[in-house]
Amino acid sequence: NGFNCTVFAYGQTGTGKTYTMEGGMRNKAGELPAEAGIIPRADRQIFDTLEGQNADYSMKVTFWELYNEEITDFLASEEPSKSSEERQKKLVSLMEDGKGCVVVRDLEEEAVYSKNDIYNLLERGATRRRTTDTLLNKRNSRSHSVFSITIHVKEMTVGDEELIKCGKLNLVDLARSENISRSGAREARAREAGEINKSLLTLGRVITALVEHFIHIA
Repeated sequence: NGFNCTVFAYGQTGTGKTYTMEGGMRNKAGELPAEAGIIPRADRQIFDTLEGQNADYSMKVTFWELYNEEITDFLASEEPSKSSEERQKKLVSLMEDGKGCVVVRDLEEEAVYSKNDIYNLLERGATRRRTTDTLLNKRNSRSHSVFSITIHVKEMTVGDEELIKCGKLNLVDLARSENISRSGAREARAREAGEINKSLLTLGRVITALVEHFIHIA
């Protein structure tokens, strides 16, 4: 219908945010398992709805993370000439689009034509995400990840004029808030945890400012 929407998974470490968003991947038959998460379920529902309406549409996906104030693109193509560490992630940056909006520049957008395309991209990106072991969680996400789906739907109006509706769904798996003393983080990991907690606090202030229609973010 041409709306934009964002869904956040937020909570302390070990509470199941990534599992809630991604869940179990496909089984061998390519079908969704019972433990599938929000991202694959949302994708399936979108495809089923559009195909059920015989809509004329296009769909593109981006998948990236924010780690220590740096943005990296999970879907960027890897260059064989680079080392494995350099190939793992492609840094991108923020910029204003001239209309007062902030956008992520040079993200790879992948066109998708089926549910399987979505699952392949999700699985590919998930393997690149930064994680580590802590006392509270064996596979602890150290970054915020954003899986975005952009859809354009073409409709015919009176007089055979074309109406294009554009909507975006952002599915965000936030890094965990963490009690540093309980997680056992030390030195660099402790500083990293402090940055994550600060970013989550900032996000809360942004959401409050939007809801209350403040001009500035305190």
